[in-house]
Amino acid sequence: MTLIWILAASGLSGLIALLLLLALYKGKLWSHDRSHLFLSFAAGTLLTVALLDLLPEAVEAYEEMRGEHAIDGAALMVLIGFLIFFSIEKILLWYHCHEEKCDVHTSPTMVLIGDTLHNFLDGIAIAVSFLVSPAVGVATTVAVFIHEIPQEVADFSVLLSKGMKPRRAILFNALSALASLAGAVLAYAFSTRIEGVLPALLAVTAGGFVYIAAADLIPEIHKERNRARMIRQFCFFLLGVAVIFAVTRVMAH
Repeated sequence: MTLIWILAASGLSGLIALLLLLALYKGKLWSHDRSHLFLSFAAGTLLTVALLDLLPEAVEAYEEMRGEHAIDGAALMVLIGFLIFFSIEKILLWYHCHEEKCDVHTSPTMVLIGDTLHNFLDGIAIAVSFLVSPAVGVATTVAVFIHEIPQEVADFSVLLSKGMKPRRAILFNALSALASLAGAVLAYAFSTRIEGVLPALLAVTAGGFVYIAAADLIPEIHKERNRARMIRQFCFFLLGVAVIFAVTRVMAH
């Protein structure tokens, strides 16, 4: 049953994000202000999932395995997760500019490689979370989905700006989304067969979420200088925190 939830969550999150991308593109509804509201909400959800769900679960799992020094082990893996995501961005030039034009992405190939790897890691995060509990799994899926929307819009815009036809760009985005299923299946297979891997995966995922929120999303939000928009962004950030907090608490009971 757990595997079914994992496959459904990892598959549907990418599919729904892609369908929403098509709706926004066809209706020309995407804008700078809307994109930053999504970023603010995503930052709040990612940080809350990482610090209030994944990290405590990792510490608890380490305590059951080792007893003492559980926090040290979890903290080390969070740092490793942070460094992994930092390294991936540096190696693949994987930056989410969240604008219609992004000069950092060097080529459509690089965009697609980064998007595929990102989706693969999202699948791992979703699988690991559902192995802990349905509540943590749903919260993580929500955080991944919300972050997926501006990412897909940004990458899609970059592909179009590089001369790729819309249908071709949509096809490549859809194929890239399948990497989420691959990551989910791989994480599920290894976590049930290798003793002690689940706590580490939880902590690494938490470190990755913290990195995405702190190094990727929040700096983009801080570029806004309009006071009214800044207030809306802050409210959406808090709303992201509140939604994840409510989801995990309600489903836990």
